[in-house]
Amino acid sequence: MAKLFTDDKTFVDKPTIKPEQQVLKEFAQIGGRNASAKALRKFVADNFGEEGSELKEVELEELNTNPSFLNKVADPLVRAFGHTVNSYWKTLIREQDLSTLCDGCVTSMLKLKYHFVVPGGRFREIYYWDTYFTLEGMLRSGLHDLAKSNIRDLLFLVKNYGFVPNGARLYYLNRSQPPLLTLMVKLYYEHTGDTDFVKEALPLLQREYRYWMDKHSVKVPCPLNRNNSLLLNRYIVDTDQPRPEAYSDDYELAHNVSNTDAGIQATVYADMATGAESGWDFSIRWVRDVNAPEKQILQTIHTRQVVPVELNAILYQIELALAEFGSITRMGSPEDYHCAAMRRRQNMEAIFLDKESGLFFDYLLDENRRSPTFTAASLWPYWSFGADMQSPKTNKAFEYLSRVLANNKGGIPSTLNKSGQQWDWPMAWPPLQYVAMQAALKTQQTQLSVKIAQAFVDSVFCAWYNTGGSIPDVLLQLPNMTDSGHIFEKFNSFQVGKQGGGGEYTVQAGFGWTNGVLLWALDMFGPQLTTPKCPGVSLQMITQPVSSAPAY
Repeated sequence: MAKLFTDDKTFVDKPTIKPEQQVLKEFAQIGGRNASAKALRKFVADNFGEEGSELKEVELEELNTNPSFLNKVADPLVRAFGHTVNSYWKTLIREQDLSTLCDGCVTSMLKLKYHFVVPGGRFREIYYWDTYFTLEGMLRSGLHDLAKSNIRDLLFLVKNYGFVPNGARLYYLNRSQPPLLTLMVKLYYEHTGDTDFVKEALPLLQREYRYWMDKHSVKVPCPLNRNNSLLLNRYIVDTDQPRPEAYSDDYELAHNVSNTDAGIQATVYADMATGAESGWDFSIRWVRDVNAPEKQILQTIHTRQVVPVELNAILYQIELALAEFGSITRMGSPEDYHCAAMRRRQNMEAIFLDKESGLFFDYLLDENRRSPTFTAASLWPYWSFGADMQSPKTNKAFEYLSRVLANNKGGIPSTLNKSGQQWDWPMAWPPLQYVAMQAALKTQQTQLSVKIAQAFVDSVFCAWYNTGGSIPDVLLQLPNMTDSGHIFEKFNSFQVGKQGGGGEYTVQAGFGWTNGVLLWALDMFGPQLTTPKCPGVSLQMITQPVSSAPAY
């Protein structure tokens, strides 16, 4: 609350450099909660080390510097950019080195066993749903061992805690994130055919699935008979405290809602943590009043009352994958998972599907109706259900999506509402571009999938080029640049080449899931992609790039 740092996450990521009991003793000596900001600043400097100092970079030996999929990319500049991004993996690989801690010193990091990829920027630990999209690129870069290590670290967390936390920090142990671990194992299996690894992982994947069914299930009134209910799942976190990594933000929000009622404050804290569990932290998806002023919009947060489309679409995919794994390994009862998937699909179509538009909408428990708000999550079931969703209503859904893209040249925005939150317009997030492309591909909307891919490539490339990116022997740096190009975590859907903004922290560079989705898109759409068009910028080409990888 003293705001020693601009980002609350900075302090909670710092390890102690003295034994825990000594740190607590010194805190008490300066007055504890009543200490002055000056005393606190000295206390932190004297007792805490650099955030991330428990990690060390790892030399990447298995990287394929000229992966064959890039040969399919027809445009020479896009191909050269793909080689550039492929080389960035080596900057994001970490392993824990807790030997840096003194005897009795402590860290908020959860213990991990293997190498892993960090997203980048302030995100210094492995994160749950990020890893799926990162894997899509890593596997194409030939990083099979690294991909397996990432998955094993997440399985290790399931073994220790019964679920995968939001990220590998103590303060994330009260919540998870979109549960994509089973789909990561499926991805890895599709690339490697490693049946033994599926056998190794399956008991822990089944355990995680039980966690989501036991802790996150909810009964939704059946539209045709309100006396009956349908079983679906939601994000839900049980807490009555601010999130440590966003403590002052949550505290001030809750006290703006009610300065005296601890029960109301606890409700705000739980709904904020639940929004973080969704991965969409934050969005008008989670508020009652979508038209509230920007500075007040989160005061109406009610995330636990929202039954989200994409979580149930993911669990449908998980149920099918667990059925497939059971058949492959001859372990468990695959038919039970298949039946669960079929029941879930029926329930999803009954609760979420708007037959008029062909889109899927969240359900609001406290209002007993579908949300009227379009979100990019509306598309996830089309990826999950696939080709058998082709119908006139499917065409209407993707005609609508085409109009959204026509007005947003930088990609599909999370929602169409401008709220100031980072998961609303005009933010275009890589995982949601991936889902939109997958949804269009699975339903034979091929032309639209290429357009989404081109918009995404344009956004990533132009933002990188506008921040000083260059390619040896191919592309000169723009004049007067002092940086060397950034791959961002999110982009502006309305202004191609501009990074995203909003939210609780400044925009982050790195960036794992952007790299992953970009390389996946180059593999899937390489022959159709064209030279990016960066508004107001002339590309400073050195020469026409050749087909082989540039030298680094």
